[in-house]
Amino acid sequence: MVSFALDEEKVFSWLTEIVIDYEFSRAFDEEIQSRSGVLPPPIGMDWQPIEPGREDDVYLLVRAAQDADVITSTEGMVITFEFIDDGDRGFFRWMLDVVAPTPLKLATPSEGMPMLAESDVFGVEVAVVILREAVQAANLLVQQLLEHVAARKTPGHSS
Repeated sequence: MVSFALDEEKVFSWLTEIVIDYEFSRAFDEEIQSRSGVLPPPIGMDWQPIEPGREDDVYLLVRAAQDADVITSTEGMVITFEFIDDGDRGFFRWMLDVVAPTPLKLATPSEGMPMLAESDVFGVEVAVVILREAVQAANLLVQQLLEHVAARKTPGHSS
């Protein structure tokens, strides 16, 4: 069961529009402020989110992609990025928020920030890699939840 999907056709045009707004018009703040939903980070052609100080960019990218329907999901589920500061390069993990029928939060194990993306990939290319990873992590967490629920329903399982 796939609960999250990345619209591969839409993602490139959406990200290209963000880069153009930022790189060429330099009116990024004014242009992007007029859009509704979570605002994407200012992604330029040299954007690299594993650089120190860019941790919030990944969170904003993934949330904005969901608001723009670039990432679609089963209603009531949202994938988010969480940065964990360790005073060095930091760690990250993906969080699956299930809103209904009852609130639930699931998380992947944490990984070092350098594992998020190749250091020689920039701009739209790295953004697509991150969005694909977010979708993959979300679907893995959903699958783990379903397997857990199914295992609890098996005969002979004690509560």
